[in-house]
Amino acid sequence: MESIRHNKKIIISVLLLFIFTSLGCIQQADITPDSTEYVFNYTPYNSIAYYIMEDGVKTVYVIHNATQLDLIYMTSASSRSNFGMSNIVAVNRGNTANSYSYTISSRVIKGRKHVFIEFPPSTDFVAYTEKLEGNTLAREIKGNNQIKVVLLPDYTTGSRFLGMPIPKPDKMYEDDSGRTIMEWTGLDIKGFSVKYYKRSAPITLTYFFTILAVAAMLVLTYYRLKIQVLRKRREGE
Repeated sequence: MESIRHNKKIIISVLLLFIFTSLGCIQQADITPDSTEYVFNYTPYNSIAYYIMEDGVKTVYVIHNATQLDLIYMTSASSRSNFGMSNIVAVNRGNTANSYSYTISSRVIKGRKHVFIEFPPSTDFVAYTEKLEGNTLAREIKGNNQIKVVLLPDYTTGSRFLGMPIPKPDKMYEDDSGRTIMEWTGLDIKGFSVKYYKRSAPITLTYFFTILAVAAMLVLTYYRLKIQVLRKRREGE
């Protein structure tokens, strides 16, 4: 009997390990999430706002009639805690100071890693912070969501040489703080990419190409004069 009980424990342990491995590691909420770091603008439709920082991006979802977010895992952050996400909060618009408890897990679907955040039915906003590498924000979008991307005050986008938003935003404007804001209002958007850079970058690039062109003209003029001198010498002989 003792041997049978021991074998049952082993079988149960193996099954639990298999289930957790198949579904992905399930993690509990951050111990002390800080919702004051985020801007919560409620919309009567599902929407996602991305607020780009110097070294990362703050993402805020407006939730309607859902208890789970299905995110395609794109971050390359080295930290495996919460799959590279930090300060995850799930709040109600009536009291954004207190975050609900949530669970976060992952699963591979059709060769792609998906991250699932589950939260209570009364949740209106889900927000989290991620690190960004380089000056490009690219995301795949699941479901019908209107998208907003907010750049830093000293940054812009739209240059043919330095990079443009793909697809073209339905709206692109500046707010009172001088921040460039892009909006995609169509519900059929499946993803986007925004390459952003310092406002001075296009001017610097123009100066660079101007200097390069002047240098090229000087080199060509020098060689033309050199060739003319050689021809005159040959004709004199």
